Amino acid sequence: MVEVSHVVAEWAFTQGLKKLRETSQNSNQSEIAKKIGKSRATIGHYEMGRYLPSHDSLDIMLDAYGHGDRAAYYRQLRDRVEMHSPDWWEDEFPEHFPPKSLALLAGFEYSAIEMRIYEPQHVPELLQTPAYAEALLRAGLVGREADELTLHLRMLRGRQAVLDRADPPRLTCVLGESALRSPVGGPHVLGEQLNALVTLAQRNTIDIHVLPDSAGRPAGASGAFTTLSLPPEIIQDFPGVVYVTTPVDRIHYESPDSLAVFHTLWERVREHAMSAEDSLELLTDLTRRLTHHTS
Repeated sequence: MVEVSHVVAEWAFTQGLKKLRETSQNSNQSEIAKKIGKSRATIGHYEMGRYLPSHDSLDIMLDAYGHGDRAAYYRQLRDRVEMHSPDWWEDEFPEHFPPKSLALLAGFEYSAIEMRIYEPQHVPELLQTPAYAEALLRAGLVGREADELTLHLRMLRGRQAVLDRADPPRLTCVLGESALRSPVGGPHVLGEQLNALVTLAQRNTIDIHVLPDSAGRPAGASGAFTTLSLPPEIIQDFPGVVYVTTPVDRIHYESPDSLAVFHTLWERVREHAMSAEDSLELLTDLTRRLTHHTS
């Protein structure tokens, strides 16, 4: 049975309330606040997760939004947030780490029932070996403290553990062929990484598809993205999110329009990619060649 992380439950509750208010005919925070005998600022605090409304206040708010029939669901989600089962990283790191966007991504990964990853340039984080991940992080964290590198590597190991649990999410990855040839960390590190991909690709919950260089970049699919599908029985208002990593932060999208755009991009890259069987054969061949070259 899929568990939902605390950070995702809180996100779904707060963003769900905000979405219901903003799309209702009673979207004014001041008017809603009067109905529950609170200040306007309190509604904002509820929607930012600073405080939780009581069951009675929650029922009144949902009635005002025209969604009184959702009270049982939102009460249950509210109580899940209040219970606050600590997320796996909360007792593992200093107070300032991980940053909010990374914590939310880790929460989505932990809660997901399916992931779709498109990565044209590098091996995706969840599939990286420690040495490969360190080489990429060293290049990307230039000028930062060594302690930060260590924290990110530890965080990555914890995130990757989701693939090893008894009920892992279904993961499908479209990986650019150039990522398999880019000498990240040198030939030995790359060889170790390719061998790890061969092993991962043989799991029945992981499919790896190589996008050959000859296919070029499908229209619009110039950058990496990850789509995470959430369990609908627990997260009813948000079927999924898409994450995009920029040089400065990790950005997520949850609107239906945004999800539709990325779904179209996914279909394009998947259409041009090799089958899982042919991709495994290519990975095995590249691994064998690199091992022979470095031995």
